[in-house]
Amino acid sequence: MLAHADEHAPRMLVARAELERGQAAVDGASVVLQKNTIAGVTAGPRFVEGAHGVDFQVWLRQPIEIAGERKQRRKAAAKFQEWTTKELEETRWLVHREVHAAFHTALVARERWEVVTKLLVSTEELLSVAERRLRAGDISPLAVRLAEGELAQARQTALSAERGYRTAQLELAELAGWPPDPLPEPMGELDEPRRAPPVEDLVRLALEQHPGIAARATAVEEAQALVRLADREAWPEPSIGAVYTRESDPNVRIYEHVVQGVFTLPIPFTQRNQQGRARARAELTVRQAEQQAFRQALQARLARAAIAVDADANRIAAYGTEILPAFEGNLTLLRRAFELGEVDLLQVLVARERLLRIQQDALTAHQDYYRDVAALEAEVGMEVWPDEHDEHDEHEHDAGEHDEE
Repeated sequence: MLAHADEHAPRMLVARAELERGQAAVDGASVVLQKNTIAGVTAGPRFVEGAHGVDFQVWLRQPIEIAGERKQRRKAAAKFQEWTTKELEETRWLVHREVHAAFHTALVARERWEVVTKLLVSTEELLSVAERRLRAGDISPLAVRLAEGELAQARQTALSAERGYRTAQLELAELAGWPPDPLPEPMGELDEPRRAPPVEDLVRLALEQHPGIAARATAVEEAQALVRLADREAWPEPSIGAVYTRESDPNVRIYEHVVQGVFTLPIPFTQRNQQGRARARAELTVRQAEQQAFRQALQARLARAAIAVDADANRIAAYGTEILPAFEGNLTLLRRAFELGEVDLLQVLVARERLLRIQQDALTAHQDYYRDVAALEAEVGMEVWPDEHDEHDEHEHDAGEHDEE
């Protein structure tokens, strides 16, 4: 699912398209002359003592940059391209985290469905036992009707759990760019919960690995390059050119040809790129503030997420490791006790409801655990505990390297 999401997730498709903007900026900044050559022509008659002729003039002018604007423009474009690449990595991590969380959410939803399905099967068996005992005269018809009502309720619960599982599958498919037909079937079991690493280690990992920190640092560098570019663009841009003039003397029908070079220099008296420089500095201030805000509360966010993960792990540990697997066996024991007449139907139903509530609470604890682990990973910028299959792949890779050696 993670590999498929990296190629086909909607967020990844948009992020890869954003790379074109970075390449476009680099291509635009590589142009040597940012302004086109200007050409002009003038022509008109000349009258001298009743005679007339035609004069005309052709000129070319090319504005040039003398303050190193092109070099700075290319640096800013390169930083912008780097920024789009870092944003792609941040998006890749966001998709990875969301798919990781959605996968485990689907696992929990599947477990809920399996639990209520077992409850439904047990309820059908319970009704069958009640009908046999009614025929034998051991119980009243009211008990059978109560069992029938319990079966109808169990079917409704199973349908609701199935819908919850299908919804979780659809959310997983949407995030990963997976086609909805057929829906993805998550495989595996619920992980054994772990306590979060020390906050100091988490902060160190976040500062080293979080793609959002790298992206924001590059954004600041790009904004600084744009400030320098705006300052360079405040310099006057001279123009160089050439003028060809043909002047006529109507009396003697002689033409004079004049070729001149031209150099013009604007005087930056009122316009010194004040607006562009102010915007560039304002953008730099905003990006520096975003970077500082992201880093400033990092330790607090990590501590809060770690506390939540530890609390969820403790909740799951309080239920023990046998709560979920023992559910079906407990239902069987209750059915047999009712079949032998050791307990009445009402006692069985109360016990079943209690067992189901415990199962659902344990699954809710798992769901909260996965949600808070996803929140912790969001702040760290990497998986806190890589999946077992990833570790297995790494071991195989290491073993392959040893074999080659």
